[in-house]
Amino acid sequence: MLPILLITLVGALLIIRVIMIATGFYKEPLLRTFERYAQIDDSYNLLPPLLFGMGVFALGAGFLFVDAVGGQFTPILFCGVFFVLAYYAQEKRRWMAQYPDIFLTFPRWYVDLRERTTREERRRIAYMWLCLPRSMRLHYNGSDQHFQIWADQVILATITQTVEDQEAALLQIHEYV
Repeated sequence: MLPILLITLVGALLIIRVIMIATGFYKEPLLRTFERYAQIDDSYNLLPPLLFGMGVFALGAGFLFVDAVGGQFTPILFCGVFFVLAYYAQEKRRWMAQYPDIFLTFPRWYVDLRERTTREERRRIAYMWLCLPRSMRLHYNGSDQHFQIWADQVILATITQTVEDQEAALLQIHEYV
């Protein structure tokens, strides 16, 4: 009985995590997508983890239902549908990107950040996020306005460094000429 309760709890926590990401109260998974160097597409897809969490929850809740009621219901087939849909959603990311209004819904802070920043600036924001103390991350998770101010400061630092790098390169060129 205890393993079934743990499976149900894990499924519920996975679903809550996806809901927190979708509402903007948990920013780290979305910011982690900005860290990658090799990939051009740094979008995050909420559907596969949601379907996987629903599958785990359906598995645990189905076995709890069978234990409580005592019927011939088999939850494995029901949760298997969620697992297959999660796998299919993970594999068909390009197709889902063609319909962003349906499949790629994100919190407002994420959409604003992608619209007004370059790939390099988003990568810098993601790495600076890792440097923040846990208490500051919790504060920024709860306040989109303060997160935007912090992101603007990181962007300004990125611009300043880029300008300084370009000036240093120009000085080196003039010294050699």
